[in-house]
Amino acid sequence: MTTPLPLHPNETLLWEGAPVPGLHRRRLTSFLMLFGLPFLLIGVALFCYSLLLYPQAADLPDGGNALVTTAFSLPFAAFGAFLVLGPIIEARTASRDVRYVLTTRAAYVQRTGRFPSLKVYPILPSTALELERGTRASTVWLHARVERDSDGDLGTTKAGFENIAEGEKVFGMIRDLQGKTE
Repeated sequence: MTTPLPLHPNETLLWEGAPVPGLHRRRLTSFLMLFGLPFLLIGVALFCYSLLLYPQAADLPDGGNALVTTAFSLPFAAFGAFLVLGPIIEARTASRDVRYVLTTRAAYVQRTGRFPSLKVYPILPSTALELERGTRASTVWLHARVERDSDGDLGTTKAGFENIAEGEKVFGMIRDLQGKTE
């Protein structure tokens, strides 16, 4: 861990880890990247085309049209870049910026980097525990909350140890802790 965790005096460290580097959920990631590729290509092409037209503008309205087209292309290029490059950047930085710790009382998720945070999830007998197996890594969900979004629709927000190599081992350790806290 980059900074020491605020552990209680009778709390001991059981496991510490980080996400496995690389792309996970390849089908979803590939779909999103393919979906964003036309936005990126068209946005960049339109941007370059309008920049080429601007110096050739014969009068003020033609120059204004070239500038409007340039401004119009930027959101498309940005959206495409987010969908195409976002998963690659996230795959490279998640293993460096996220640390997981399991103690005898709680699970800690520490994020460093741009938006640092430390989240603590107590291990209780009523903790909603779920193991999601993957091909290269597994995810242990240990917190689920039903929330309403801005439209008023219900959605479930999950938190836990995402894409860890020792998913089954950690899942078993948490199950054992739940049995001891009854």
